[in-house]
Amino acid sequence: MILKSTTPAFTFLVTFSVFIMGHMITSEESRIRKTLLYIFARYIEVPLLKYSYFFLRGKWKFIGTLAPVKWLAGRLFARPFGYLADTGKPVPFAQALRIIDSIDGRIAVGPCRCRMGHRACDHPLETDMVFRTGFNAWTRAFPEQYREIDKEEAKQIISKCHSLGMFHMVFVHCPVNEYNEYVICNCCTCGCVPYIINRELGQLNYPLIDGYFMAITHRHRCTGCGECVSICPFDARRIIEGKSITSENCYGCGLCAGVCPEDAITMHMFRDPVLPRDSGGQQPGHHRHRLYRQHYPYRE
Repeated sequence: MILKSTTPAFTFLVTFSVFIMGHMITSEESRIRKTLLYIFARYIEVPLLKYSYFFLRGKWKFIGTLAPVKWLAGRLFARPFGYLADTGKPVPFAQALRIIDSIDGRIAVGPCRCRMGHRACDHPLETDMVFRTGFNAWTRAFPEQYREIDKEEAKQIISKCHSLGMFHMVFVHCPVNEYNEYVICNCCTCGCVPYIINRELGQLNYPLIDGYFMAITHRHRCTGCGECVSICPFDARRIIEGKSITSENCYGCGLCAGVCPEDAITMHMFRDPVLPRDSGGQQPGHHRHRLYRQHYPYRE
């Protein structure tokens, strides 16, 4: 009886460990990595997102928001998953379009896995664009849900989501190698589960890869209208002495710059995250895996 009751938890922990270790020791194009990504797409991703939402914002919130539960979830599950298995990198609208232009290979679009899992958000559903190893994994796992698109349609989807006040995140499988981007998601504060996990459990426990782009305020243009404060999904902006500034850590999503009526905010690349891929679309040969290192929070 004891063995039977512990088998599901033991199986999950073993699978979780194999998934993480397989990503850490293999290259982006390896058969092991591709197989693990397919297994994640087919069997793990949607249930993981669904139940995370239920515990943090949904019908089981009364359990998931208890301090001891959040402490355990953050340290035992979110932290190893965020640092070693999968996390997102917020990027401004213009950068998302440039990423599409830079993709070598096929692109497919399918339903947002978060909204598909919890069914608690009214934003558009067909918004997740997979490429590189993500294209093979998700079109193989769900051929009826994903359709191939060209770069022009991909940019149209991003533009439509941007007009709805959504922000864009590039997800990286195995963040110890920041070249492993596989999907561009168009996210919202009410339905994006990785965003919700980050907000509820904290940047230390589930780190989003922040700080590549920073919002810089031209104070002489700012009228203090507060549009940027209202739209910032990371609560990074404040009105101080009649002017808007970045007073908390900026994640670089760029929504504030997009809504400013005075063009008083621009997005500045604060640091160069990774060197360009080579002519074959691969990471530079001298690149070495390492844990994601958080920078000092950016504030104006």
